[in-house]
Amino acid sequence: MLNKPIYQAHTFVGPLAGVCEKFIAERRGTGLQDNVMSKQMSALCRFSLDFNLDPGTLPEDFIRTWITKKSHETETNRRQRYLSVRRLAQYMIRMGCSAFCPEKEDVAKHTCAFTPYIFTHDEIRRLLSAADTAENSKFSSSPHYHFIMPMVLRTLYCCGLRVSEALHLLVSDVDFERNLLAVRESKLGKSRYVPMSMELSGKLARYAVLRPDSDWFFPAPDGGFYTSDSVYDFFRRTLSRAGISHGGRGKGPRVHDIRHTFAVHSLQRFAASGRNVTAFLPKLSAYLGHDTMRYTEPYVRMTAEVYPEISELLQQKYGSLIPQVEVQE
Repeated sequence: MLNKPIYQAHTFVGPLAGVCEKFIAERRGTGLQDNVMSKQMSALCRFSLDFNLDPGTLPEDFIRTWITKKSHETETNRRQRYLSVRRLAQYMIRMGCSAFCPEKEDVAKHTCAFTPYIFTHDEIRRLLSAADTAENSKFSSSPHYHFIMPMVLRTLYCCGLRVSEALHLLVSDVDFERNLLAVRESKLGKSRYVPMSMELSGKLARYAVLRPDSDWFFPAPDGGFYTSDSVYDFFRRTLSRAGISHGGRGKGPRVHDIRHTFAVHSLQRFAASGRNVTAFLPKLSAYLGHDTMRYTEPYVRMTAEVYPEISELLQQKYGSLIPQVEVQE
């Protein structure tokens, strides 16, 4: 049943094939999964076939053509292409190859237009209560769908996991003795341990007795794991049953906003207790699996906006220190 490979295989062709293979091999040698980067390098190689490049070189005109915004794409997609080829160029320069390295000024400044939806504590209670009373869905062939999905949502909120992290949990990743979840090979190929509360541990332990036999902790009916779309469909129907309005696909609330809500609620409780939020931020960052503090700091501003009663405290201590930057998924 565990037939999903850790590393996805992509084909590298043309004059950049050799250097791209070595580039991906080096990155994966450091422990990164790098499937997205590998896919980007495969696309870059195919793109290079239309150019008369010397093998193992990245000339400026080629790079500028590659990072030019396409009519049908967003700035986010364009920036992803820019970041991937920039890292390749840096690697090639380090290896003594001829390569042009694009700078930030060569693409538009990245901004995150989507504002995360932060659920209130009452909305979270209503959401989980509605999930717990869900009946089996006509949209799923699994007879266990109605008690698997509520546990997925509860795990997302109580542990602040990404949806993919929860869905990819194996039975062996859930340690009820130490109340720990082992999140393996997540974003950027990183792994971490995530402590869970006694209450969640108890609920998951009771669920584990009833769940179907599978290596996956939240198994899909085909023996693999559920897709994020399956969670989204359940989430949308549960929102409606909980009386929480939704603006439509792309407008939120999103399933991923449960993770943002976990972070804000955690900060709100910590700040309300009068303890030092600065000391708490690195712990929250590690817990969420962020690769840098810059993705955790915006939660301070979001917490101040959602909870006015502690807004003055947070603004006095941290308002001038927290930049308004994008929130990492």
